[in-house]
Amino acid sequence: MLHAPHHRSALGLGIAAAVTLGLTACTSGSAGPPGAGTAGSSTSDPTPHGLVAGASEAAEPQLRLLVADDTGALALHDLLDGDATDLDAVDAPEHAATDGRFLVTSDSDRTTIVDGGSWTVDHGDHTHYYDAAARTVGTLPGGGPVAVASSESTTTLSWPDADTAVALDRAALGQGRVSTTARVDAAVLLPLGDLLVAGDAGRDRVVVLDAQGEPTGVTAACTDPAGGIVTRVGAVVGCADGAVLVTAEDAVAEHLAAPADLPRATGFANRTGRPTVAALAGDTGAWLLDTRERTWEHVPTDRPLVAVTAVDDTDEHVVALDADGRVLVLSGPERTAVTTDPLVPAGSVPALQVDAQRAYLADPDDRVVHEVDFADDARVARSIAVPIRPDVLAEVGR
Repeated sequence: MLHAPHHRSALGLGIAAAVTLGLTACTSGSAGPPGAGTAGSSTSDPTPHGLVAGASEAAEPQLRLLVADDTGALALHDLLDGDATDLDAVDAPEHAATDGRFLVTSDSDRTTIVDGGSWTVDHGDHTHYYDAAARTVGTLPGGGPVAVASSESTTTLSWPDADTAVALDRAALGQGRVSTTARVDAAVLLPLGDLLVAGDAGRDRVVVLDAQGEPTGVTAACTDPAGGIVTRVGAVVGCADGAVLVTAEDAVAEHLAAPADLPRATGFANRTGRPTVAALAGDTGAWLLDTRERTWEHVPTDRPLVAVTAVDDTDEHVVALDADGRVLVLSGPERTAVTTDPLVPAGSVPALQVDAQRAYLADPDDRVVHEVDFADDARVARSIAVPIRPDVLAEVGR
């Protein structure tokens, strides 16, 4: 069985809401989410900020489903035109994670990075969409469960079972090269602008590092760090009694205590860059952590959940998969619930991804990906046939 961390960076991150300026280049003063570069293109520079050699800028998100089966066969399905493309195979995956562009798979010995070839750069007041060729970038030694997170400049990979992590040059990844900029002994490693945020399991703390992995002096207590995510507000590391939030603006580490006597959050997922994140709360339901308001909310559910992610839109949608194989959508401050019929076998834990408009649920047995309109009473909009079993699923271009 394949195993994917619930943050699915987690398999699942999405398109942040923003104003699209099409093909215009951004200015150096553009606002942006954590990790957005501060040195943008000037108005006299014809190269849009975030563009890499060999890519082109598009007027809308270039959404694709990147799928792999349990043998390592790999294929890409274009959600815009329906075209499917076979890609070079990877090692048979046992674990997988995505940041919305790169798919990371691993077995017990090594980790492989695949570039899905489409991505979104959100600068807060406007957004860029890019398109390039999908390809396998390379491999790294070391396997086991893996997590991935990215800023514009840095991609981090963490292997929590081994308590080790690396920071990679994201521009180099975009050009097909794996270039390591830092190695850290950490269960969690997240990029935050020019900094790195590490969950140090050996010393029960969160440490803020510079780009080379050296301590900056900013730390916070965090018992048993596990799970992490980057939001528009900052970097979140899960702790036994809540989480530590390191804010992007001033790199201050804050402890956010969760309500006691409930299962802890060990993984987080949301639509990319949004302030609110979701996590499983054992078999009691879900956690919602609003990093802007610094508040936790426990959302009980009738049935245990196996995956959950926060869309964090105007209607406060939360999308989950329950133990019966149904997609559950919670809406509004009252957390009004609607569900689909069972879409996958009870007890299975396939990948669940969300973007600004749809949720995608892998159905390996039927070799389809179910597209759910979460804003329309969890309506199954279509079941998309993909070229291979979607044992691994990453929606790229978000």
